[in-house]
Amino acid sequence: MACSVAADDEKLHFSSRDHADALLSKLDRLRVCNEFCDVRLKIGRELFDCHRVVLSACSPYFHVMFAGGMSEMRKNEVEIHGVDGSVFSLLLDFIYTGEVDVTSGNAQELLAAADMLELSQVVQACCNFLKTQLHPSNCIGMYKFAKTFACEELRKASESYLFSHFTDIVQEEEFYDLSSEEMVHILSSEDLRIETEFQVFHAAVDWITHNAANRRRYLVQLMEPIRFPLIQPKLLFNHIQQCTDLSLRVALGMLLAEYNPDRKLQPARPGRSLSKKTLVQVKPRTCARKHLYMIGGYMRLSGGRWSDMKSLDVVERFDSFSQVWSYMPSLQYPRSSHAIAVVEGSIYVVGGESDSLIYDSVEKYDLVGNQWVEAPSLTVPRCGHGACSIGQVIYAVGGWIGSEIGKTVECYDPDFGQWYQVAKMETPRSSFGCAEMDGIIYCVGGISDLNTELKTAECFDPVTKDWSPLPDMKYRRAYAALAILNGSLYAVGGWNDRKDALNTVERYAPHEKKWSLVTPMLTPRAGASVAAINGLLYVIGGRTTSKEHTAPITLDTVECYDPETNSWIQLGSMTYGRCEGAVAVM
Repeated sequence: MACSVAADDEKLHFSSRDHADALLSKLDRLRVCNEFCDVRLKIGRELFDCHRVVLSACSPYFHVMFAGGMSEMRKNEVEIHGVDGSVFSLLLDFIYTGEVDVTSGNAQELLAAADMLELSQVVQACCNFLKTQLHPSNCIGMYKFAKTFACEELRKASESYLFSHFTDIVQEEEFYDLSSEEMVHILSSEDLRIETEFQVFHAAVDWITHNAANRRRYLVQLMEPIRFPLIQPKLLFNHIQQCTDLSLRVALGMLLAEYNPDRKLQPARPGRSLSKKTLVQVKPRTCARKHLYMIGGYMRLSGGRWSDMKSLDVVERFDSFSQVWSYMPSLQYPRSSHAIAVVEGSIYVVGGESDSLIYDSVEKYDLVGNQWVEAPSLTVPRCGHGACSIGQVIYAVGGWIGSEIGKTVECYDPDFGQWYQVAKMETPRSSFGCAEMDGIIYCVGGISDLNTELKTAECFDPVTKDWSPLPDMKYRRAYAALAILNGSLYAVGGWNDRKDALNTVERYAPHEKKWSLVTPMLTPRAGASVAAINGLLYVIGGRTTSKEHTAPITLDTVECYDPETNSWIQLGSMTYGRCEGAVAVM
């Protein structure tokens, strides 16, 4: 017999660990033998003899019934409604034994009855079991069930499963049972695990057309959270044209007219401003499948001379889900020291150089056509410049312009159809880090017009056309990469004449107004490319420190930074080592 004893000179404290189990076992035997039972519960046609005190001790529901002044406290037989007899039998066994078997066949009924009788331990057990049973075919039913019975833990689990398996669940019949409010909530989530934003639009239209007569009125609400700038216009309107409901097809065409590839373009107002909401619309969801497109750059093999640089037209794509690299169609022209921007689901490669020839040409990658096509050229040839997009407008900043480092800023709006100069930088710079956050363009480091490496940083507001200085970085950095992660700037690697290639990384949070060092990279890199996806920072290629005055080789390796752990891991290699390329996230 398990027990514990504590003794001193004047007393002995004895505690039996088996006492509670033995008491419950004997009370259950008394119930089975109908000894000392003082109430009979009627559930449908079934009768259960019980002890009021045992029921009241285990269930607040029965405690109120038998000790709260209700009429049932004087009755010998009490009828219970809203629960099945076989389910109640299981719960009664739990009250007397502390044990119950939860199965896929009884879990939901058991939970509902336990919730009514306020048997919280059984409710928790059922929730835990149901979480293990989630499947695309039952997830939405489970989600609604959890909401009905206020099972917050199960609701969160089923909702998380729904977001993670969205593309499978929208093919199930249960999907059409969602209410309009639930649809808006789901379509608005950052956590939808999708391949492309088009899948969200497709699901919304399917839900409406399933019962078009009653659901057309929700069209505007359901389209609101969809990020249409991320969907190829041709793909979008091809699907609209296939819509079988005429009135819905017309309404979609009118509502989304600005994305119609066949619309007659009106001259756009240069440098148009965008709301915060619009800026969110052009960014992929946090959990959407994202691909890194590593584009161009130059390569130098081991043992090569400084001049043995070969510009590349090679494009490789990295799948952030499968962690696999694959080839994509090559550029029309090999180029390095170029810049890129993504607008309306297309990648724009801007400027660059090859064999000392600086380009003003621009190429555009069309995902639907899977090919590179020419786009309007820059106003001047540029290389070593920065570029980024704000809404539908692309900005090209600084860089080498002919034989000197320039400070002009030009922009391109696809609706306007040409590039035009909009401003000038405060500090001429080339080979610097450039990125956009919240509608502001940030430029850090680089090489000055005096051919010195910079640690200065500045930002540009396209609306006011004003430049503002930022605090200096801790290190001078030319050929640094810049990315935005969780609302902070990360200046990654680079080069200066004192330390050669750098492995240091600096973080700048606008609200803190200062730069701070994070854990350095595993490999020093200059001219690397960097992108932030799924809460992580990916650093790709570049060149490392040269040895004994030999020309440094270009890197094919990738490493990844996790801000939660402040640590780096190696992530394998590309097919080609490359430096001064550019990376796009799609």
